[in-house]
Amino acid sequence: QVSAWQGTLAHPRDRAMTQPGMFVVALDVEGTLTPEAWLELQKKTGIEELKITTAHEPDYDKLMMYRINVLRKNGIKLQDMRDVVQSIDPLPGCIEFLQWLKSVVPRVLLLTDTFEEYAMPMFEKLGYPAVFCNSLTIDDEGYITGHVLRLRDQKRKAVESFQRLGFRVISVGDSFNDVSMLKAAERGILFMPSENVVKAHPEFPVHRNYDDLRKEITQILDKATTVIPRTVKPRETRMWIVMANVSGTFAPEPWVVMQEKTGIKELGLTTAHEPDYDKLMQMRMKILRENKIKLADVVEAMDKVEPWPHAKEFLEWLAPVVPRTFMLTDTFEEYALPVLTKLGHPMVLCNFLESDDEGYISRHVWRMRNQKQLAVQEFQQLNFRVISIGYSFNDIAMMRHSDAGLLFNPSEQVVKAHPDLPVVRSFEELKEAILKIVQAPSLKRPLPDN
Repeated sequence: QVSAWQGTLAHPRDRAMTQPGMFVVALDVEGTLTPEAWLELQKKTGIEELKITTAHEPDYDKLMMYRINVLRKNGIKLQDMRDVVQSIDPLPGCIEFLQWLKSVVPRVLLLTDTFEEYAMPMFEKLGYPAVFCNSLTIDDEGYITGHVLRLRDQKRKAVESFQRLGFRVISVGDSFNDVSMLKAAERGILFMPSENVVKAHPEFPVHRNYDDLRKEITQILDKATTVIPRTVKPRETRMWIVMANVSGTFAPEPWVVMQEKTGIKELGLTTAHEPDYDKLMQMRMKILRENKIKLADVVEAMDKVEPWPHAKEFLEWLAPVVPRTFMLTDTFEEYALPVLTKLGHPMVLCNFLESDDEGYISRHVWRMRNQKQLAVQEFQQLNFRVISIGYSFNDIAMMRHSDAGLLFNPSEQVVKAHPDLPVVRSFEELKEAILKIVQAPSLKRPLPDN
């Protein structure tokens, strides 16, 4: 059986020629992973007007105002909607599909036009993948009075942002409001769509069960396409995203692990001591070759790395507080994926290694230079505010461009060089700091000019 990360490591020397980037899978939620919440409310109430969804009415603003009027006319409040969503289970086979998907593509993103105020129980049952959604306005009586789109056409714009970050995107949805993201993605797939949608968009492959969808995605992963950059305009931000470094924050530094395993002192140097990552990697590859340590030996050691105590519990706490967490690391997939599997498969953006014909590491392949800073800027342009967590010199640019930055157990060199950045020393302190940030809605730091 192929391990969680080996599926993306086949033929590493060919990867630079055949893969311009790694994959992200963007999934619609209602109709694709769960039943439609509004249809479930219709079944409970018997109100015929609530049968209309985006599969029938593609104008989402028009549809939502219609629904809000129907709810008030029938005395249905937000809490009634929450109760319905709490009772909804994912579609049969959905959980097993997501578990499989996260093991082969460790970047799974839910893109939904639904609303955080009532949808959190739904996200919890799906295991809290990273989710981009919208919000509602509620009056003092508890009635829904309006909907606030975080960003118009957010699904398409999210796809384009990940493409600019060097990823190829597979998008999966069922309805008219998914079509723009399906067209923007390198591969778009319709999953259990209505006949109206199929007739209007015959260009997309159609699948009606998770086994066939799994086969389609497996075939796509074996092919390469060109990523075409696009641009988006910045907008005022509302919701929060947490972006965190992996090594040093949630697990030991991979090269410190190699130092402990081999006894080679020089391998213990990290970006907490030397900010020039290319220089570090050249030194490491030279030392490994001199000591006859090959990529396979590194991979074997990385597979045994355990997360820091309480790291997984922290991420479980974070998921319902900020249901959009991304792991950003300049280290390699061979390290990140085994560790993140043990942390519950949070979404990760990372790099990878290549080996020569003898099996020695010959190159550290940057998926994209300055990816941490660029990822922050892309998410800000998708109308999010960003909390960045890191501990090392190579996290500073990310933190400087974020709306809020937190140093987690940094070295004294980092603290001395950047005394203005707040420091936390435990996951409990990190929880307190995040709560303080997200509960201060006026907090926003202007973006740097460069």
